[in-house]
Amino acid sequence: MSGNDLHTKGATRTAWSRHAGPRWTAVLATLAAAMALTACGASGGGSTSAGKGGTPVNGGTLRAAMVSDPDHLDPALAYSTETWEMLASTNDGLVTFKRASGNAGNQIVPDLATAMPKVTDHGTTYTFHVHTGVKFSPPENRAVEPSDIKFSIERLFRVNSPGVGFYTDIRGASQYEKTKQGGISGIVADNQTHTIVFHLVQRDGTFLEYLAMPFADALPAGTPDKDVSTVPRWRIATGPYMFKSYTPQGAITMVRNPNFHQWTPNIPNGHLDEIHVTIGVSPDQAVNEIADGDLDYYFEAVAPDRLAAIEKQYPSQVHTYTRNALLYFTLNGRKPPMNNVKVRQAINYAVDRPALVKIFGGQGTPTENLIPSGMTAYKAHDFYPYNLAKAKRLVDQSGTKGMAVQVWASSTDPQPEAAQYMASVLNSLGYHATVKTMSEGIYYDTVANEATDPQVSYNEWDEDFPEAEDYVDAQFNGRYITKVGTNDNSNLNVPSLNRQMNKAREMPIGPAREAQWAKLDAEIMKTQAPVVPFMNRSFPKFYSSRLHGLVFNATFYELFPSMWLSK
Repeated sequence: MSGNDLHTKGATRTAWSRHAGPRWTAVLATLAAAMALTACGASGGGSTSAGKGGTPVNGGTLRAAMVSDPDHLDPALAYSTETWEMLASTNDGLVTFKRASGNAGNQIVPDLATAMPKVTDHGTTYTFHVHTGVKFSPPENRAVEPSDIKFSIERLFRVNSPGVGFYTDIRGASQYEKTKQGGISGIVADNQTHTIVFHLVQRDGTFLEYLAMPFADALPAGTPDKDVSTVPRWRIATGPYMFKSYTPQGAITMVRNPNFHQWTPNIPNGHLDEIHVTIGVSPDQAVNEIADGDLDYYFEAVAPDRLAAIEKQYPSQVHTYTRNALLYFTLNGRKPPMNNVKVRQAINYAVDRPALVKIFGGQGTPTENLIPSGMTAYKAHDFYPYNLAKAKRLVDQSGTKGMAVQVWASSTDPQPEAAQYMASVLNSLGYHATVKTMSEGIYYDTVANEATDPQVSYNEWDEDFPEAEDYVDAQFNGRYITKVGTNDNSNLNVPSLNRQMNKAREMPIGPAREAQWAKLDAEIMKTQAPVVPFMNRSFPKFYSSRLHGLVFNATFYELFPSMWLSK
């Protein structure tokens, strides 16, 4: 996921499907355990707190802040780290990632479903039984039905969700995507038996991961086919918290959902009474407010130039998480001069990756890989050691010297400085480079739109689910290029690479499949250079001394229901 930082955490992604296969012959009888064993990748900090230990205390208001508006509070449209972090405590799907840190947090567990599904027909049919008595929050105030889940997934296609591609292998989904008529035939919901059945076109070894993401959260049938982020009547929750109010460029208030009761141990009750999120707080301002005792929690990382000082002064209040976050610049292959592979390779040679890491306060490690170093599929390569002379020769050979190039980034520090660095690299190669920035709240939606489609853009990709497919296929398979909300911002569309990625998706999750993603990582970078990866990001956070119970999950990040405040 691209992030608001991320996915960085306001990002948008869309139109990509998976076709994983043969693993089902080995795991049908022990599906839940297999999901835990085969989950790979994410590393993260374990439980931590500004003051470890102690008995959790119920009550109190968490004073939180973020740098800009979230992308969306509508689960069908939300694709930023901040919103997924909030939605993990307000909304639910049939299954979820276990609310835990480390590898335990990669396990898929039942949520609205009473148990993991029965999988039949050689892995193409999933049958779920849905809990009875789970109620939607006010003002809906009624039980969640299987038909609500069917409605919610069909709604993704009607609102142009960035997540539709995860569900196009459901039988009838591709047709519904075109017509928006008649529903998706491969989703059969029965409110009498309280079951919902998914029929897939072909086996998909990561289908449960897709159902565990917020895109598949249950909303009440009748939710309008538009963004309901600012429509209180339709900001409906099922989890322990609900959105009470949202004022763009102002604040978000989350309160207890009075209709919530714990139907599964996989969804914690929560300890806080209220979460108040102030919008428009810079990383530097957040450090000051936490140090002064006026703020408890900040969604972003510590301001890079403040980290050393606060680590020295407040060591027990700083914790660094390792998350699968890749920072990079996208080179748009549709726009000259980036449509010339020699130019893209030249830029990769001309970028001093450690210099960019320094701009980000040293909060990470240099890389030129697509797959983050925290994933088991990661195999380091070094095709582009810094070599400005070679870069200039490639530009000379391309015949593009002197062209105008614009570099885009959000206005959140230190992205503008990173963009200025990239512009200086382009100028050193003989181009006329300028920088354009905009608010992070709209940035990622904008760069993912074909109508705007910048030549060079800053991006960050965070984990949607713990498998390297998320970092290779999602961003570089040409079959998923779309006009709005594209993941393939580089517009890479090489048939031979597409076929390799399609084949890799059909493999069972495991070492052989990981080797294919590693091979594709190397081949894409060596032969196409569609992006300039430069850093695997670590994530130092600064918390108030009264905040405890912090648990970092690789998909949902810090878990609000685990947090508590000392009196």
